[in-house]
Amino acid sequence: MKIALVAEHTSPLPAHKGEPTCGESVHIASVSRHLAKLGHRVTVYSRKDAEDLPGRSRMGRGVNVEYLTAGPHYTLGEHEVSEHTGTFASALATRLGEDTPDVIHAFGWTSGLAALSAARTAEGVTEDTPIVQTFHSLNASEQRAGLPERQERVRLEAAIAGRADAVIVNSADQRFELARMGLPRTRVSVVPYGVDTDHFTVEGGVATEPWKGRREERPRIISVTGLAGGGADALIEAMVRVPEAELVIVAGPAPIELALDDDARRLELLAKEAGVDDRVTLTGPVDRKEMPRLLRSADIYVSAAPYDPYGGGLLEAMACGLPVVATAVGSATGAVLDGTTGILLRSARPEALGAALRGLISEPTMRSAYGIAGADRAESRFTWQRVAAETERVYTRARPQEDELLAAVGDDAH
Repeated sequence: MKIALVAEHTSPLPAHKGEPTCGESVHIASVSRHLAKLGHRVTVYSRKDAEDLPGRSRMGRGVNVEYLTAGPHYTLGEHEVSEHTGTFASALATRLGEDTPDVIHAFGWTSGLAALSAARTAEGVTEDTPIVQTFHSLNASEQRAGLPERQERVRLEAAIAGRADAVIVNSADQRFELARMGLPRTRVSVVPYGVDTDHFTVEGGVATEPWKGRREERPRIISVTGLAGGGADALIEAMVRVPEAELVIVAGPAPIELALDDDARRLELLAKEAGVDDRVTLTGPVDRKEMPRLLRSADIYVSAAPYDPYGGGLLEAMACGLPVVATAVGSATGAVLDGTTGILLRSARPEALGAALRGLISEPTMRSAYGIAGADRAESRFTWQRVAAETERVYTRARPQEDELLAAVGDDAH
């Protein structure tokens, strides 16, 4: 198949190059590469967000990225991007007419709007060309986690889901939300986020740089999260209840800029007031090639995020053999088997986090068992190869079958 992946606000190239980046970039880069390995030809269409980007880049055999001009050549926030979706859709329609795909697959609601609009006007794209929509996140789910309400986005997500030929979500929670919007469950496929189990492995070295090495042989707890709204506050407060351990938070701007970052300064002040500043480290972003070594230097992975649509950090930690502690939200509910690969908590209250972490630290046998089970689960269920194969099956089901095409030809003949 010729597959068009539409990702208006995210480029797969940062993930392809191993740079620190968002979960969606990792998803698109990984799925496109593995779809190409299955024999398909993939073109990713993204908004040009930098002056020096070429019009087209090759990302490996069978995968190309095309950058379409729509708005300014710098990174925009989600709702800023939506202001240029009409322009992006027009440019996309032109390219789809020049290189007509067999399947159009959009990631995110603005990409879904662009794909539906472009498909209407692109020459060569017919009603038989299926449009598949992936929602990494739904605002209805975000609201339940206490994130801001975006009523216009809720309406648009329902409309996009209703018009797409198939919908993919990362978790059963998202399928439940779409069912509440009136979308039949049969139209929705749960295809989880994945992990590169060739890169994130149990075997291998550990980070040895000064700040990454253990301090005083303390147990190390690690979290990959955002500095604002990612649960970092609760993690720092939880460290008061785990006096024997250190916490490494992988987040924020580069270390040289941390002193100027408002959220980083707020967290550092919180750690100082709590009396744990000597046991808490903010690293800034870490290259993906370095992440496995850093994860393997830790004893426990923890996520206190109130909402996690990807669960990528959890999966990468599991693949490296770490037991995990996470709040039971979003993709974590499908990734973590409570009592088998880690611990799922109803809330990210510092008391609950502290109790769970303290319990795991005191039980090395349990940590080891969780780590072994987590690595096995990552390898058996969440490889990008399997994610790509399941995505391919969604495409196949969405495309008109041969007997339907023959019937249509027969109708035309009459």
